[in-house]
Amino acid sequence: MGKFYLVSGDDDFARKRCARETAAMLCGSDDPESADCMEVIPGDLPELKPEELAGRFIEALRTPPFLCPQKVVWMRHHPDLDYFATGAAGAVELAEVLSSPLPDDIAVLIDGPGLDKRKTVFKNWVKAGAAVEIFTIAKSTDRNFAETRRGVLNEFTRKSGKRLRPDAMQYLTEVIGGDSGNLASELEKLLCFAGDAPEITLADCRTIVSRTPEAVIWEYTDAIQRRDRTAALQMLETLNAQNEPGLELKLIAMLSNSFQKQLNTKMAMQELNITRVNPATFDHIPEDLRAQYPDNPLLKLHPYRAFKMCESAARLSGGEAAQKLTLIRNTSRALVSGGGTPRILLEQLTIKLTS
Repeated sequence: MGKFYLVSGDDDFARKRCARETAAMLCGSDDPESADCMEVIPGDLPELKPEELAGRFIEALRTPPFLCPQKVVWMRHHPDLDYFATGAAGAVELAEVLSSPLPDDIAVLIDGPGLDKRKTVFKNWVKAGAAVEIFTIAKSTDRNFAETRRGVLNEFTRKSGKRLRPDAMQYLTEVIGGDSGNLASELEKLLCFAGDAPEITLADCRTIVSRTPEAVIWEYTDAIQRRDRTAALQMLETLNAQNEPGLELKLIAMLSNSFQKQLNTKMAMQELNITRVNPATFDHIPEDLRAQYPDNPLLKLHPYRAFKMCESAARLSGGEAAQKLTLIRNTSRALVSGGGTPRILLEQLTIKLTS
């Protein structure tokens, strides 16, 4: 039976990289598109309509290999795989062809967004032997977002041979979104910037990582926590210059979340009887205490990250945190009700929070 691979998902970079790696594996060549055994149907050519792509693909499947034992047919970067479930003439014919086991001398690779595994056509393809890979852009709201991102960054340090300092890893986890292409681009820039240095630092990240709104918001909230008024106002000015829609409410949400995290951290510290912290604190938590509080959020973090969170929370009393959350809530109400100029309201809030 011939091989059949489906690669889909909304993470374009990861999907296309996987498709190319699969094509290279099937052809045994680093340049699969030039291999004798490969026939590419260019789904990324805008002038080709979906029915034309389907027709070319069917024709390629029906043409036997020439001068090679196996033929690979690659539908490269199809614009929307959901087309095959629409009932259009070409889609129906191709769906039927691929719902039966392929000949031994044919391998098929299809990649593109829009694959819904719940639809009958794709269920039939899986039954016929299709191997499916789906790459989805990670969202910051996902439960395992931070853990997944740290896994990617750990793999990067392993391959690059450089050490990524814990605070630098935390920064990258929080300021780079879920798109694999953006992450790969920023890590490549960091490698070049670090040069022969054995490690990548937080200062490196702040210097070279693109000044996305997420990165600037992270630096703004970090400056607020450190009560560095000058830095916070500078970051606020940078954010205002970026003119991002919905910026004000996004800042309010980040600030509120930041102080709520501090309150939660203080409660977690009390549960573990931690009054003072140093970089080695979480390397020496007694095992019986770990067993008693297995769900304590601090015990689930990297020890350095847990230390930094406790260090920040220790600067603020519970009463101060509640007072700052009240200031944030009042500013939020003023922004929503139109009770002042957004820029002035945020500047006033920044000054009060860093007092």
